[in-house]
Amino acid sequence: MERRTASRASVLLHLTAAVHLGYAIYYDYRFAQLPQLAVTLRLEPPMGGKFKYMTFLGGLLQFGYYSLALTYDLLRLRSLRKLRDYVLATYVVPLALTVGMTFWTLYGIDRESIYPELLDLVYPNWLNHAMHTFVVVYALVEMGVTRHQYPQRRRGFAGLGAFMAAYLVWIHFVWFRTGIWVYPFLGGIEWPVRILFFALIMALGFGYYLLGEHLNLVLSVRSPRDRRWSGSD
Repeated sequence: MERRTASRASVLLHLTAAVHLGYAIYYDYRFAQLPQLAVTLRLEPPMGGKFKYMTFLGGLLQFGYYSLALTYDLLRLRSLRKLRDYVLATYVVPLALTVGMTFWTLYGIDRESIYPELLDLVYPNWLNHAMHTFVVVYALVEMGVTRHQYPQRRRGFAGLGAFMAAYLVWIHFVWFRTGIWVYPFLGGIEWPVRILFFALIMALGFGYYLLGEHLNLVLSVRSPRDRRWSGSD
């Protein structure tokens, strides 16, 4: 067990993010449901439920991370710190930025291709921002208020690459079984463009990992005390 206590800012952030995202996930799973008509009209694949959407899976991961970070704030176990740092570096920052930036970019180009107005009836605005905006805000603020030790890059890349590859396999399996893409716009583009899109998303994921790694390095040398990571946060 480590002696130093967590900063109040870290505890407040982790508690706020865990409660906020936890409720958002609960509401999304319990209440934000498309009517059965969407399946009948082949607008949504009839399998996988919420677990076929990266937004929901990413939200679960973000909620799990802030719950883990809060647990570490309270218990100060070295094993939890190492797990916390690995999850933050490998999944939380890259996936938050990938989900958030990709969603809002596509939303700005053609809203109907990624988030049709029909969804406003079941997916309230606050929930949309919780899952696509606040995940980015929380991740960036987390890097500013809590010190982290990034893992070796090859370990981080391996974990992130495995997650993204597994998700691609999953959505292709859903398409193979149902003939319906999880994201409708994928059905409107040809295979060469589709492959380029997937490659771009994976490249951006690794790019966001490097961005987080660089940001963590910059923040860790902001004062003489922080030049040597001390594990105090």
